[in-house]
Amino acid sequence: MGVISQLELLALKASDNGRTIALGDGLRGTVRAGADGSISVYVTYRYRLNGSKPREPSIGTWRAKGGKSVGTSLKALRDEAGRIRGMVKAGIDPVEQAQVERQRDAAMADAERLKIEADRQEAILTQQQRLQTLAAQQARLTVEGLFEQWRRLELVKRVDKGNETERSFKRDVFPLIGSMAAADVEKVHVQEVVDTIKARATDKQNMVRTAKKTLADLRQMFGFALDRDYIDADPTARIKKAKIGKDVERDRVLSESELITLFQKLPNSGMADTSQVALLLQVATLARIGEVLGARWEHIDFARRTWTLPETKNGKRHEIWLSEFAMRQLKKLKAITGLTPWLFPATRAKKDQPDFANHVCEKTVTKQVGDRQRPGGTPMSGRSKHIEALVLSGGKWTPHDLRRTGATMMAELGALPDVVERCLNHTEEKKVKRIYQRAQFEAPMRDAWTLLGAHLDTLNATVAGLARDQATPRTT
Repeated sequence: MGVISQLELLALKASDNGRTIALGDGLRGTVRAGADGSISVYVTYRYRLNGSKPREPSIGTWRAKGGKSVGTSLKALRDEAGRIRGMVKAGIDPVEQAQVERQRDAAMADAERLKIEADRQEAILTQQQRLQTLAAQQARLTVEGLFEQWRRLELVKRVDKGNETERSFKRDVFPLIGSMAAADVEKVHVQEVVDTIKARATDKQNMVRTAKKTLADLRQMFGFALDRDYIDADPTARIKKAKIGKDVERDRVLSESELITLFQKLPNSGMADTSQVALLLQVATLARIGEVLGARWEHIDFARRTWTLPETKNGKRHEIWLSEFAMRQLKKLKAITGLTPWLFPATRAKKDQPDFANHVCEKTVTKQVGDRQRPGGTPMSGRSKHIEALVLSGGKWTPHDLRRTGATMMAELGALPDVVERCLNHTEEKKVKRIYQRAQFEAPMRDAWTLLGAHLDTLNATVAGLARDQATPRTT
């Protein structure tokens, strides 16, 4: 079998498949024809060591396609044969040496895998220790620290982002137990918070509702902590709201003469025109002050004379019929804020928000009304100087009292109690009645709002008549 050259290798064809060829220097090759037209030569080197049985290990593959070498070159194969030949001359069996190297490489790979696994286990242990340390630190969270976590994860979901609760806690909770570890708080500490709030009660201000609200927020916060294993027990669990006391419900209703006086005083009260409109809309629609201040122009339909509240306190959609009185207020307001999405847009944008991205704070008008009912007092810093501008003969009143006043007036004008309740958007307790009487109340509700608006117009006309009388000089 003659020694084949590079040119002869390139001249091999598919018909040479299976042929054994000599490549010189102890190299032999077996031809294999590929389905893609390529020709491969699997090369072996034959040697004998110290008279032992001949061995013939594979040293590589020469490959050609399209008449060109694309695999290991013939020279590289001969160089590898020369390396093996040198090992044989040195008395080293290349096959056994390759096995030793493979075993060594396998051992090194195993060692590396073991090291990686050991590092992983060490990292897991370190992580577990870190989590245990963190858990121990969290278990010793102060009440203020717990509140911050609760505010960031839960309170932020509330409409006001938890701002009111934060103010309440800063006033009533943190001064007493803010620095205590949350895990150390017990019933007696929570009871002290409740009792301290109740102790602030006066003849004019009952604090039971405030105490109950604070207790409810504390219960939610400690429930949050319990779910995360920051504490082992809820210190509020055995404090019952019923034992705190009974809420004293307001029953303030403005008389007709007081309403007339209010209509007289509003223009000179120092309140913005928008705030005056908010109060007049509330008494004319029976809406809550928060619903009024949070209204959007897209929900006002001047053509249909309706104001739709898509979502209310009871979770139901509510539609209000707009009387002539209410329509005039809205048209006046449209000229002021109609280019914004809100009836009452916030004049100052919050951080990272564009102008008019939100409505005015729901407590704004209530504070303005309160500031103008402080007879004998002194103006508060940064607040209105008109401290007696809205004082009425029947005593202190709030925007919510206007809602009650409108409902009372509506009933006195002849609206049935069930109709008034529907206008107030109170939920009917009986489910069957709630479902089947929904449609039949639409016309009576519209009539009730119309009657109320007409009566408010009459009272307002009285104000205009009084103004004319005062402007007309008397003759004797």
